[in-house]
This record gives sequence, C-alpha cells and structure tokens, in this order.
Amino acid sequence: MTYEAGPAPGGRRRWRFAGAAFGLGLLYTGLIAAAGVEVRLAGRNVALPVALATELAFAVFGFLLGRSAEARSADRRTAEAERGALERLASLQARLVQAEKLATVGQISSRIAHEVRNPLAIVRSLVQNLGEGAPEPADDTRRQCSLVLEEIDRLARVTASLTGLARPVQPRLSTFPAADVVARVEWLGRHLLGERPIALQTAPGPSDALLRADPDLVCQVLLGLIANGAEASPDGGAVGLAWEAREGNVVFQVSDRGTGVAAEVRDRIFDPFFTTKETGTGLGLAVARELAEAQGGRVVLESAGSGGACFALCLPRADRVAQ
Repeated sequence: MTYEAGPAPGGRRRWRFAGAAFGLGLLYTGLIAAAGVEVRLAGRNVALPVALATELAFAVFGFLLGRSAEARSADRRTAEAERGALERLASLQARLVQAEKLATVGQISSRIAHEVRNPLAIVRSLVQNLGEGAPEPADDTRRQCSLVLEEIDRLARVTASLTGLARPVQPRLSTFPAADVVARVEWLGRHLLGERPIALQTAPGPSDALLRADPDLVCQVLLGLIANGAEASPDGGAVGLAWEAREGNVVFQVSDRGTGVAAEVRDRIFDPFFTTKETGTGLGLAVARELAEAQGGRVVLESAGSGGACFALCLPRADRVAQ
C-alpha cells in the first residue's frame, strides 16, 4: 500500500517562500543603499553585485525553507493517511472476526434448532390442547398451560434467531419512498405492541426522500428496535419513531424513555449473545446490525434527549421524488 503526499496546495509553497525572501532581500539592500553605505573592492564600488548576490541568497534560503515546509506538511499528511488506513483496517478486521463468529455460531445453532423445532411444535400442540380441554373451573390448569405456551413461543423465537445467523443475508434492493416503509412500520408496530400500555409515537419526516434498500429488511430492523424500546419502557411510556434526511442518508430513530444504556456496556451491545435482560437472547441488535450492513447502512446508538436509549438506522438515500 502506497501513499502519495504531494506538495502543498498549488505546489508553490517553496516559490512563495522564495519570493517572500527575495522581497526581504530587496528591502534589506534598499535600506543599505538609502543609508549611503558603499561596498568597495580594489577601489571599485561593488554594491550592486553584492546586493544582487544578497537577494539571490535570500531567495535560495526561502526556496529551501519552503521545500522543507512542504516536506513536513507531506509527512503529516502521509502519517494521517496511514493512521486512517490502520483504523479502517482494524475496523475491517473486527467486522471480519465478528462475521466469522456469527457464521460459526449460526452453523452450530442451526443444527440444534433443526433438531429442536419439530419436537417443540409437538409439545406446543399438546400443551395447547391440554389447556383448551381443561374443564371451566380449572383456571389454574389453564393459567399454567398459558405460561408453558409463552415459554415455548419464546424458545421458538430464540431458535428462529439462531437459524437466521446461519443464513447469509441477501437483500433484494429496490428504490422506494421512505414514507412508505414508515407507514408500514407504524401500522405493524401498533399491532406489535397490542394491548401493552406502551404508545408508539411517530414524527413526520421528509416525504420526498427515496431509499435504496430492501423494504422487508428495513421493516424487520425497525420493528425489532421498537420491540426493544417497548421492553425498556415503563408502563404508560412511549416509543418514538422519527426520521430525517442526513448527509446523503435517511436516518430512522427509535427512542424510548427507559433507563438507557450504561456507559460500560455501550461497546458490547451489538455483540452476539450479550444482553442485560434477564430473558434476553442477545441476538436482536446483532442481527439488526447485520441486516443494516447488508443494505449498505448501519445501526448506531445515539444520545437520547428523553434519558432513555435512541437507536438510529442509517440507510443510503437514493434520490428525491420528482415533483
């Protein structure tokens, strides 16, 4: 890998230094001439040749000084380029390690999930029939069956997430208005929250923004972030969905009013199987980041003015809707 520093802007710094030094030499010799100083050699006045030699020396000195300044500036630019390249390389290596980890875990988990899925479906069917067939007074039996079904469903969601890790993401990219996916997520989000005492609050965004992404994957990521926000929010709270155009991207922000993300775990929240929830799997944010990156975007944690957490999904903006 090579780096080309190049000269200073315009490539003329050395000549500017030389011109400035030559002008300084002119001023110096001019002051000497104005003072009436004569320079004689063997009885002849050599003030003019000495003045020209002095100005030439000043110009050469300025030229060398400018070239030295250009070299130092080029060294700084080279060092900055190398530092940036090393940072990008470290980031790529970290992502490669993460991808390899996800792939390995996904392959193992997929085999386990395949063996678990069918027996799990049978157990669920038997428990559901048991609960429905219990006599009316047997409220305790029905309640216990309901709890078992909830745990079975949770286990099914875990196995589905594990299976998803084994499959490489292949997004079907298309161009569509960002407003369309927001309307779809808003409708699905309200049904996702259901009877929970959590409100979904959406804010208007740029209706003329176009996305280049996979609409199904965008919905999946946003709904996952909304579900996380709802879990973090207290009863009677709200999850916010806002979106805006920012630096060539469309940025979707999902915020909650929970306790936020502690500073000591911010660097780990996207790691697979890392979770601070008692019943969490630690896969939601890891999968969300993978889906976003497969579409050329990213998921990041931003500061939330509400004191809770704010996750932003950034996706490339395709164009503007023709008026």
